[in-house]
This record gives sequence, C-alpha cells and structure tokens, in this order.
Amino acid sequence: MSKDIIILTPNGRRHKVHCTPDTSMLQILEDACQKQGFQPSDYNLKFHNQIMDLTTTIRFSNVPNRATLEMVECETRREESIVTIGLMLEDGERRTADFNPNIALYDMIMKLAPNEFGSLLNPCILYMRQEVVGVDALKLKSLRHLGLIKGKAILRLLNKLEDARQANVSAVYRCPISENKNSENKNKGSDIQLEKNTPDESISLPGPSVPINFLSEPTAKTLKIVKEQQQHIAEVSKTERNNLDKNVVNDEIQQETQNMLEIDSDRRNISSSLSQEFLERRLKIEEEVNFLGTQKAIVFTQPEIIENDLEDLPDDFYELTIEEVRKLYKDLQQQRLKLENTPLMTSTKREEVEKETSETVKLNKYKNAVVRIQFPDHMILQGIFAPTDTIEDVTNFLKEHLAHPEKPFHIFTTPLKETLEPKMTLLEARFVPCVHMHFKWLEESPDSLYLKKEIYSNTTTSDAASILASKYRAPSRRKLEEIHNSHTNSPTTSKSSKVPKWFKN
Repeated sequence: MSKDIIILTPNGRRHKVHCTPDTSMLQILEDACQKQGFQPSDYNLKFHNQIMDLTTTIRFSNVPNRATLEMVECETRREESIVTIGLMLEDGERRTADFNPNIALYDMIMKLAPNEFGSLLNPCILYMRQEVVGVDALKLKSLRHLGLIKGKAILRLLNKLEDARQANVSAVYRCPISENKNSENKNKGSDIQLEKNTPDESISLPGPSVPINFLSEPTAKTLKIVKEQQQHIAEVSKTERNNLDKNVVNDEIQQETQNMLEIDSDRRNISSSLSQEFLERRLKIEEEVNFLGTQKAIVFTQPEIIENDLEDLPDDFYELTIEEVRKLYKDLQQQRLKLENTPLMTSTKREEVEKETSETVKLNKYKNAVVRIQFPDHMILQGIFAPTDTIEDVTNFLKEHLAHPEKPFHIFTTPLKETLEPKMTLLEARFVPCVHMHFKWLEESPDSLYLKKEIYSNTTTSDAASILASKYRAPSRRKLEEIHNSHTNSPTTSKSSKVPKWFKN
C-alpha cells in the first residue's frame, strides 16, 4: 500500500513524496533535496521531535500516511562509509566482504558468488522484506537504494519462483478467487427477472428501471447496478417497509436460527469427541513411542509445516465479554495491591527479586523439562529432564546416542547462538518447561552420521512425540490449585494492612 509523505523544507515549503512501504527514509530525503536544491548529507528528517533513522524503511519507521517530516540541519556532515555485506546463499553458506554504498547489487553478487548466480533462473536479493528480482533490477539497484550507507547487513540470494511467496507479518495472503465463485456471481446477476414485452426491456426491481443493455456488460457492472437498486430499497420510507409480509420474514429468521443451533450442536459434539479421543490417546501415549534409553529418549523427524491461509477474524472477536472484563479488573486490583505492599527497591534489586520469584514459581510448578536437540539432517532427539539438571547432564545424555561421541560438538539455542555453560541448570538457563536446541560438529566431515545407525530404524512419529512432550511439560495440578487458592485468599483491599500505633489519632 503506497503512502504520501509531506516534507517540510528549511525554506518553509512543503514537498509531497509518493513512496511505498519498502522505500527507505534516505531515498525520501534525497528526493526532497533534489527537488528543492539542498544537499542530502547536510540534513536529517525529524518526526515528532525525534531524528529518524535514514537506513530504515517506511514499513518499520512507524510513520503514518500523509505524515509531515521536517528537514533539520545535521550537527556534523553525514559521511558515507564502507558497508560490510554478508551474502547468504540458498545452501546456508555466508560470504562476507566490504563494499561502497553506491555499488550495484549485480556487481556485488558477481564478486561474492559468481558461480551460484549463474545457476539461478530468476535471481533475487532479499533484505528486510525488500525484494529485488531479475538481472535488470539488480543492475539498477544499489546498496544505497536499500538504505545501506554504513554498518553491516545480511542479504539473501535465492531463486525467486513464480509461485513462491515470502512470509508476510503485516498482511494476510488471500486465496485466488476460484472459477466457481465467479460462476456463482454470474448466476446471481442472471437471476434478475426481466420483462420481455417491449424493446426497452428493464429489470423488474422497485425504483427507477434499469435497461437490459447493462446485462451484456461485464459482471462487475451488473453487480454495481444491482447494488444501487438495493441501496434505493434501503431508503424506502418506514411505512412502505411495514407493508412487507412479516410472517415470511419471521419464518426465515426462525429457520436460520434453527440451522445455526444445529450447526453449533454438531460442532460441540465433534469437538467433545475429538477431545475425548485425544485424552485417551494421551493416557496411552507411552505405548506408541519407541524409547531409546534413559530420560525417556525418543527420536523423530521434523514435521513438514503446512501453512494455511489465514482468515480475518470478525469484529465481535475483539469485543470483551462481561467475564473477561471482570477478570481484567480483578488482575488490576491484585497488581495494585502488590505494588502498594511492596517496599521501595532499586531497579537492580527489583530484577533480582523478580528473577528469584519466577525461578521459585517455575520450580514448584513444573516437575519436568522437555529438551529437544535438532540435528542438521532434520532428526530431533527428545529427552525428559528435571529443572535442576545441568547442561552437562544434557551433553552426557547426547553422547550416549551419537555415532561418534569422541568427536567435539557444539549445542546452542537460536537466535544469537549463545554458548551454554556446562554447570548451569536448566532452570537458570530459562529452559523450563521446554527448550529446542541445535547440534553441530566442530569439525564437519562429509557423509558422517550424527546418531547411531540403529536409532534411525527406531524412530517415533512426530505427533506422538508432541503428545508425549505436552504430557511431561504440563504444570502440576496440585501446584496450580495452591496458586489459585493463594490468589483467592489474598486481601481485596489495602485496609487490612496493619497501621502503626503512632499513626493513629
């Protein structure tokens, strides 16, 4: 969706810039300076008394449509520097080099990955949801057009297929309109009754007549005419509408209500039967899985995720019910009482207390921690540990199932790939109630197995592994009841707190 940004120049003039969500703030500044005769390196953009980051795009700048940005002089002249680019290939390899911001993307690729570029049918550079597709576009675009004038950045080089779609956070992908829907719309348009007596045939609807010639136009025009007729019917006076047959309307409403009730009851029956089957399967889940040794170890293959198109939720989904408002009000009361009865502390001390409290709550709430370790061949090793077990215990557990336990390896979590200390407990590492780790050989060798050969023939299905994990990472029911009782027995007002004697009258 395109936007219009108003730039207020130092000479008091207003300049409108038409941009897209992927337009960088630097490109907007350069466009305004070029039209008004200013030097872009001498100015910054200010919005709500804050200097904008020129490397960001409109999508991530939090600037609304038709917003006014002010050009202000820089304290020091902005100078461009070398940009460090990490080019990530389709196989995961990353190649790094330093470039000038004015270099074309095509020249950058030819320096870093010329062989891989030749094998791509439709090359594409992806950066922060900005796509530059095709050789011609890569030759025209530079790092400067992407907003990269300093610092470091990672670009992805991939083969852009026609039916490939990039994951979108702020918009929902729509299914293409099927031919069936189009045929239904045409049938609806053709259901209009016509009077075939005279050459000037017209649609027999209340209000002004519509020539039949319109029916030979495209379906969109016909639907537009029908919509206008419906609007005219809605504007009929109340006296005319009261003359309609109310009995027919009431019968239709009753029939529709009955159909909705039947559908609702069918859905409830289906959901109850599914939940009953799930509970029965969860109780007997240990009979389905293939345990490999200690810690209830199992191995399964990473499931293939099928992304379904999302549908817009109705407006009434966001409306709060009376029970939800009561719960929110009760939570606010409890939080207010907690803040009133808590002594004043520094931010550092408060963070330490909150950390200790959260660890204690988790230790009392969860008895187990589910640890999953994913290998590069998409196999996942799952084990059940106690919250007090250490990273060293997980490492020893992993060595029992490796094909070469003597080889050095590395386990880490993403993002940031933080190295884990061996003596750290799972609770201290915030791995309770579950954690997903990754495995990597420090010295990678081709055609090397990660797990033992017999393990690959003794795998478990992914859905059974998920049910087993949900069973062991569920909180203790007794602890949940204790926490609920402690909340319900807590005082509802601050008047119950003791008042010192010297404060009394």
